[in-house]
Amino acid sequence: MQLLFKKRRVYLNLIIGITWVLLVLSKFIIKESINWFDFAMLVLALYYFTQYYFNYKFQYLTITDKEIVKQRIIYKKTIPIKKVRRFYRNKTGDYVIEGSKKKIKINPLEVQPESLIKFKHFTSRLKVAKDIF
Repeated sequence: MQLLFKKRRVYLNLIIGITWVLLVLSKFIIKESINWFDFAMLVLALYYFTQYYFNYKFQYLTITDKEIVKQRIIYKKTIPIKKVRRFYRNKTGDYVIEGSKKKIKINPLEVQPESLIKFKHFTSRLKVAKDIF
């Protein structure tokens, strides 16, 4: 099972990356000199394209039979399902899965509502302490 990012968030990264590239290309069209700021815009475009690809490919959270994985570009948090101790919702409204050593926070505003319903059904089957408001 996967918790999917909202499509708006994923495609917004793509649109921002394209915008940065178009701004740099416009400098070539009007034949202005290229400076350090243009290179910074290309780096930003590369960042947003990478963010788009990574979010599109890996999504927000992946739950397998053995583990719960939250992947980001730089790091990856993994909690084995057998080591999940508690599942709760914090004061800011995030869902938190607490393992023996790690915590994974899930922001419901970044996740598609259909995926969130499936996730809630999954957590209702977990035999751990739950503090959901």
